[in-house]
Amino acid sequence: MSPIRHNVAMRVAVTGAAGLIGGIVFDRLVSDGHDVIGIDRPHDDWVASGRNTDDSKAPSRVTHHYDLVDATDDEWQLMLSGCEVVVHLAADANPSNSDESMMLNNVGVTTMLMKNALDAGVRRVVLSSSGLTQVGLESELIEGGSLEGKLIGVKHGVSTTSAYGDSKVFVEQLGEYYSFRHGMECVAVRIGTVIPNESEHWERGGRLQATAFLKSDVSNFFSLSVIADYSKWDPKSCEGHPAVKNYLLTAAQSNSPNRFIDLEPGLTALGWSPIEWPNSSENLQ
Repeated sequence: MSPIRHNVAMRVAVTGAAGLIGGIVFDRLVSDGHDVIGIDRPHDDWVASGRNTDDSKAPSRVTHHYDLVDATDDEWQLMLSGCEVVVHLAADANPSNSDESMMLNNVGVTTMLMKNALDAGVRRVVLSSSGLTQVGLESELIEGGSLEGKLIGVKHGVSTTSAYGDSKVFVEQLGEYYSFRHGMECVAVRIGTVIPNESEHWERGGRLQATAFLKSDVSNFFSLSVIADYSKWDPKSCEGHPAVKNYLLTAAQSNSPNRFIDLEPGLTALGWSPIEWPNSSENLQ
């Protein structure tokens, strides 16, 4: 597969397009000139679940309405027809939900997506992972801990505390396998904390602010994750990163006060950088 090229309009599928992050990404990719295909649950289902119901534009972003847990290969092929890139954001993102839900919505759906993306000729899949793949390491940031004064990075491995975190480790490893076995470009992103009311990052502070992923940074990061040519980036240049061509594992969040997550190798590989952190919510872009 030839690498994705900069500044070329493509057909891009976004799963979870009716969600908060999905809406941000969908709108940015449209403004970038891409032909964007939105995929999400049937309208009544996501309204009943209370997902992003305040966003009046959400329904207009969905081209294909499917419960992806039950989607057949034929339906996947319909959804992915002609797509060069898939941004996979659909997931059960509530760690308090059942292990069964994590297996079905995160492990099962992503497995079907990758199989069908390969069959459909998709060149790149951007996979949503989470900082909760490493949340167990955060206790080592305290004074006297093994990570005191450091940033948690790829080299520190994974440490989960929930089935949700485990499911996202699986997602990362599945992307690595498809890059290794099939040469597919896979970008696995440990996404920071994205919330509807961003003023809460200033009002509440703490971990919420330290892991903040502001909407403007979400927009910029995923725009680059779709188009950036990282084929010349050497995975061996990042300590602990899988030495697999075409695979990129990185965290992505804003450069918030007290940030404790390392944003490499995404900064270097994708040529991305977060905005200057606003001094108050009133100065959000």
